[in-house]
Formats: sequence, structure tokens, C-alpha cells
Amino acid sequence: MRSLAIVCVSLFLLSCVGTQGLPTVALDLFVPAPPDDPWTHKIEDWQARHEQDPARQGEVGPNDSELGREYEQFSRELRQRLVFDTVEWVQERSRKYYRADENYDHWATLGEVVKSGADDCDGLDLLTFVLLRRLGFKTSEIYRSILVEAKSGQHHMVTLWFDEAGRMDPFLLDPTGVISRGMVRLSEVDGWEPIQLFDEQDHFRVETTPSGTAVAGR
Repeated sequence: MRSLAIVCVSLFLLSCVGTQGLPTVALDLFVPAPPDDPWTHKIEDWQARHEQDPARQGEVGPNDSELGREYEQFSRELRQRLVFDTVEWVQERSRKYYRADENYDHWATLGEVVKSGADDCDGLDLLTFVLLRRLGFKTSEIYRSILVEAKSGQHHMVTLWFDEAGRMDPFLLDPTGVISRGMVRLSEVDGWEPIQLFDEQDHFRVETTPSGTAVAGR
């Protein structure tokens, strides 16, 4: 038995010595492919067609398959759940981190909000707005909006989400729950009216029109 143990220990030591000299192998996953790579033509062909594919933007034609319709339905439901979860999370945090401006109404950036650790509605609204932008919601889908309460003249900042079904009646995403809890359509809100819409680049004034087609066209 002692001889067998000595043999086993010797083999183990030899195996350790033998592996120490082996070169390590690492994968470089992002080496630019040369034009003569055998896969270049096929990949570039797909890239060009993918860029022009209307299905990327959720455009489903009348002759699309059942799979296509189910895929778009799932996509819409997933986006709604994502927005709902975001609003719920932000409203929960606002109960802990809401802080009114003391001297004047300073509109913070997101960086200022997370650095200070608290803000009022216009700062906390950025938690919703910026997160949805990061998650792929386009400039035509979400806007920040100033609402005014007719009775008191109080102003409040929210995000409006113009989903496919609500181009005429967007979802109101309230960061603090002052106007609404969860997700509600703008038409369901009593006593409050939007007066301004804006995002990173654009600024719109809200006016009363006979038809509302101006809102739907954006």
C-alpha cells in the first residue's frame, strides 16, 4: 500500500509540472473581419436588409403569419409590463426620497438627483424618463410634461408615454402619485391639464384643438 501511495503522489506531481508549461489561450472576440472573410458577404447582405425591415419597428402587415401577430402582441404586453414596473418602483421610492425645493424651483439633471439622493417631482420624474429612454423608448414615444391643476394652479411634472394604442390619449406616468397611482390614460385624469411637452431636443406648447390630430401626428 505504501508503494502504491508513493506512485500516486509521484504521478500527481508530474502532472502538475507538466501543465505549468502549457500556454494559456484567450479568445479575442472583436477582431475586425477583413473584406475577403468568407462570411462577410452573407453578413453584410443581412445587415442591409435588416436595416430596412419595417418589422423592426413593429409594423405588422395584414398578411403576416400567426407567429408574427403573436410576437408583436407579446412585445406590446412586455413593454407595458416594463413601464408599469418602472412607475411602481419610482412611486415607491418617491415616498422615501421626495424633497421639495427650498428657495426656487431648480430642475435637476439625473446626475444631480442621484448625487443628492432626493428631489421633488421634476427630479424624480427623470428616474422614469431616462430609464425608459435607456431601454429603447424612442423620442416619439415619451415626453416630459408639465401639468397644471385647474383648481389650485399647482404644477406637476410627469412623463407621457404615447404607445401605439394611445397616440391620441397617452399614458400618464406620475413619479410621485400626486395625480395617479400606476398607469392611467391622460383622459382618465380629472382636474389636471398638460400645458407643456418637451424632451432632450424638442419643446411643444399644448393648445386646445377641435380634433387632436396634431398630437396624434407626432
